[in-house]
Amino acid sequence: MEQIAILLPRQTILKYAQNVLEKEETEVQLLKVVENSNAVVEAKEAIDVGARVIIARGLQATLIKESFNIPVVEMPITVREFGFMILKAKKMLKKNHPSIGIVAFENMFESLDELDELFDFDLHFYKLNELEDTRNFVSQAIIDGVELIIGGVKTNQIAFEIGFPSLFMETGEESITKALQLAVHMLELAEQERQNKAQLDTLLDTSFSGIIKINAYQEIVAVNRVIEQLLGKSTSEIIGFPIDKVFDGIDTESIDGILSGREELYSTSFSIKNQLLMVIGAPIQYDGHYSGAILTCHKVRTAEREEAQEQGAKLAGGYLAGHNFHHILRESGEMKRCIKLARAYAISRNPVFIYGETGTEKEIFAEAIHNNSPQKGGPFININCSTLSPEEQKQVLFGFGEENRKKNSAALEAVAFGTIFLEEVDRLSTECQYLLFKAVRDRLFWDRDSMVKRVLPVRLIAASGKELAVLVKQGKFREDLYFFLSALKISLPPLRKEPEEIRRFTGLYLEKYNSAYSRYVEISEDALCIMEEYFWQGNLLQLESFCERLVLTAHRRKVEEGMVQNLLLELYPVTREENGTDQIVRNQNPEALRIEMLMERFNGRRTEVAEAMKISTTTLWRKMKRYGIGNNYDL
Repeated sequence: MEQIAILLPRQTILKYAQNVLEKEETEVQLLKVVENSNAVVEAKEAIDVGARVIIARGLQATLIKESFNIPVVEMPITVREFGFMILKAKKMLKKNHPSIGIVAFENMFESLDELDELFDFDLHFYKLNELEDTRNFVSQAIIDGVELIIGGVKTNQIAFEIGFPSLFMETGEESITKALQLAVHMLELAEQERQNKAQLDTLLDTSFSGIIKINAYQEIVAVNRVIEQLLGKSTSEIIGFPIDKVFDGIDTESIDGILSGREELYSTSFSIKNQLLMVIGAPIQYDGHYSGAILTCHKVRTAEREEAQEQGAKLAGGYLAGHNFHHILRESGEMKRCIKLARAYAISRNPVFIYGETGTEKEIFAEAIHNNSPQKGGPFININCSTLSPEEQKQVLFGFGEENRKKNSAALEAVAFGTIFLEEVDRLSTECQYLLFKAVRDRLFWDRDSMVKRVLPVRLIAASGKELAVLVKQGKFREDLYFFLSALKISLPPLRKEPEEIRRFTGLYLEKYNSAYSRYVEISEDALCIMEEYFWQGNLLQLESFCERLVLTAHRRKVEEGMVQNLLLELYPVTREENGTDQIVRNQNPEALRIEMLMERFNGRRTEVAEAMKISTTTLWRKMKRYGIGNNYDL
């Protein structure tokens, strides 16, 4: 094992080391006694000529570790060797139970636990952190009443200068043997690791798939040539960087799931320079710990058809999918789960059904799925079924009618090799539901009097704010289309189920419109609580519009709960049926209704209203402010 260098602080230890090497029949590259001040220089020279492991002791070992990235094996004194030193000290002092001080670095010993009890002496340990502290600790030991000091070269020099009894902390054959065996084992492991790396490099370079190895910190530690070619970068430009900095849009939260053991398998999709990749990840587990992961990237063939793209662009007024997953604004845990599902569904060619209320970012989800799917190269067409009559639905989707047939203006033909997104699919007529099912599933299209097979692969994404299962039971939605759609379902949570998101977006929207209109409106905590409790049936769309109105019409810099309550009732009034007609209800709260009636009766005179209600005017003022009534009476 000529790749081992042994550096020693004293000539006497050299003799022990030579004996050990002879017994172990081991040759080393370097065996030398060096001064502490030269330890780093000597180590560098050994490394330059091929040393891969260095054996050293105490301060020298510490200095070498701090200076070089190379394995350093230390030679701590064994308990048995320490016992011989204590026996020697007792003979010198001629005492059976002496007081002994040790001034040394902690790495000089295997263990100091219970040594005083084992060898019958009083132990005083002075732990060195810097060599310069040695003189102070020797002086302190003497003050503490120790009778003999044990330490390294520096400790013994200082003790000798002042004529105080001392012993050099001798490293014996037992310590050297243990250190040598450990160094040999480390070299064997390093050689095995090199062989494993060579095998992995061969596997990486001969694989047709892209392979990425990351560590527990999501930093890239290895890639193969396929990844280099896809990125157009060399290994040196990739290795060591966080994976999300190199691969924009990759789902790091799911990667964290496999690195932490929460998930055993990770799958997603993302693009590198318009090349769609399907990614499968698995953790690297060793001794119960997760040290990293291997990500295998498979190229997904995407549909490329210029004619279909042009037709789709014309039919959709030039509209193409412009959003991806990073455009989704909401950040809640439930929304992240939906994004994770959408990424998984994107790889499939089967229909996806998105269930969610108005303003829940359904359109962005649909576009993101398309942009991460095998259909990415094809057109994306968005059609809202509720805006078309049953006859118009047939015309737009399937090209029914002689004029449409001549123009080839059917959406399902124009979107071939791409994605059609049908919003409010629940409003699709029963006839069109059947035709859609046959066209997307079986590629059968109605042509005059019969169904004709056409090679027009289309990815369908449908969305609705209604549960299709309920409509199926009511006979308003076809069962075959329902089951075709429902397997890959994403249910987007309404905003009202995530009060923290309402609070966050309120702050964002107020900041946006304050900046847009050069205003400085802020909102009180009580007003924020009212907004958190509100239903927000229109979700982000409704919340943003409300915040804009709030900024534009606020008559005070700080918006209180009364104004929020009042504006909510004004913009989104509750109605109830009275005498066959819908009547707007300003307030549903009985107490609020009573205050309103009394204020009208007494022409806004609060003292008389308070007397009628048997409350103080201060309490009345607070109630009016809470219910939003005060804004009508200049409160």
